[in-house]
Amino acid sequence: MQALCTLSSRPLAARIAAPRPAQQLRAASSSSSSISRRQLQVNAVAAPESPAAASKPEPSYSGEVDSYAVVEIGGHQLIVEEGRWYTVNRLEAEPGSKIQLGRVLAHKAGGKFAVGQPYVEGVKVEAEVLEELKGPKVIVFRMKAKKHFRRLNGHRQPLSKILITSISA
Repeated sequence: MQALCTLSSRPLAARIAAPRPAQQLRAASSSSSSISRRQLQVNAVAAPESPAAASKPEPSYSGEVDSYAVVEIGGHQLIVEEGRWYTVNRLEAEPGSKIQLGRVLAHKAGGKFAVGQPYVEGVKVEAEVLEELKGPKVIVFRMKAKKHFRRLNGHRQPLSKILITSISA
């Protein structure tokens, strides 16, 4: 690499700082136009919102939640809130059935936060199974180089959608 740099007659700083001819042409064409790109960006105006859309505020999840629980379900740990639905690995329960999640790792209610060792005693999280579905397709391609071995498989993870109905301490 250094041998190539020393062959050039110009110093390194001059080679880096000098613009290429294509860049010079673009710079010349943009300066000749009456409106620059920056002015176009500044002058762009958003479309006015309808009065109906302005009356309904968007839901915000950035605020602090007063009640939630951390549960272990389907091999994963989830932070769950009452009234929200979650997608978890397939549960052995029919859609429409009620389930009770007993592995509660932590619980927050009314400003009090409790962490279990490993589980919090006396906290119950009840949920309803809404539906059973499949996740997105994952392509599994196995190959051994130079051995003419190619295998293409697809996989869709079976999932369950659950609605958290209550968190009680």
